[in-house]
Amino acid sequence: MNRAHTKFAAAVLGLTLAACLPGLSFGKQDDNAKSDANMPVEDYKLGPADVVVVSVPDAPEFGGKFRVSDSGTIDVPGSGEPIHAEGLTTAELAHAIAKALVEAKQLRDPRISVFVDEYHGRTVTVLGAVAKPAVYPLTKRTNVLEAISMAGGTLPASGNTITIVRGEASAEATNTVPGSTTVVRISDLVKGKDLANQIEIRNGDVITVSSAEVVYVVGAVIKPGGYAMPDPGAGVSVVQAVALAQGLTGVASSHAVVVRQSTQQVRQEIPVDLRQMMAGKIGDVSLVPNDILYVPASGTRQTLKYLGEMAMNAVNGAAFYGIGYRIAGIP
Repeated sequence: MNRAHTKFAAAVLGLTLAACLPGLSFGKQDDNAKSDANMPVEDYKLGPADVVVVSVPDAPEFGGKFRVSDSGTIDVPGSGEPIHAEGLTTAELAHAIAKALVEAKQLRDPRISVFVDEYHGRTVTVLGAVAKPAVYPLTKRTNVLEAISMAGGTLPASGNTITIVRGEASAEATNTVPGSTTVVRISDLVKGKDLANQIEIRNGDVITVSSAEVVYVVGAVIKPGGYAMPDPGAGVSVVQAVALAQGLTGVASSHAVVVRQSTQQVRQEIPVDLRQMMAGKIGDVSLVPNDILYVPASGTRQTLKYLGEMAMNAVNGAAFYGIGYRIAGIP
């Protein structure tokens, strides 16, 4: 039970993120990595494997479709030698091609236009709890939320953190080392606390959206199951957990137990008095990820250790509720 089960998160998490973070909403991504006709690409820098279309209206024989080589060049007919393309914008490449054709004495004052047909040279990898984890082209300056939107947005089972592993381009731009990490809290973005977290994503970066941490409420409750913790830092209390499970049944005992497994070998059974706690007569207890709140039936009189075993068995055989999820038997 020390492994997070992400298949059965509370649907409210996904709905909250979709409402609060429009940048995380679902979106269509072309399978062939073509650019959207309305997408601004003026600042896109060409990279190896990109495919460009060169148009020369007055001399079509010099135009065509060209792939940027691993060495960063393209071979344009009549230019005499390969033309450097990597790191240039389409406007800069058009100027370079025109200059090359003039120097090769093929044309006097050529009109050249260039557009990107396929983006492969600048990419970001988006992984984790997103709709479509994959490698996506960076066709323009892109921030964290825009990159996640390209991957279809977050899943309802997403957690509260986004981890960015920096590639060489980011390391060079920020004077850090490749492989350094930056962690962004989604809750901060929702609250608008730290707009600096809208950091720019660069070529080679890897973004991972975490899966939600889960607490379990089983036993004599209306809807036993696993419930996502949108922000583990804020926590979920015992009373809140009972509310997530839609309350106690008529046979519920007031004496419940929280099972906390700190390691694979060590397990704690923490007794709680639900009636006193829900009446505000004693302090509430905060739950941590993977805690199990077990509410036995009234009249059950067993040791805490035995109740802990019953809680573990109840979780393994419980039906977990969410939108579209009902899973029996947790490995």
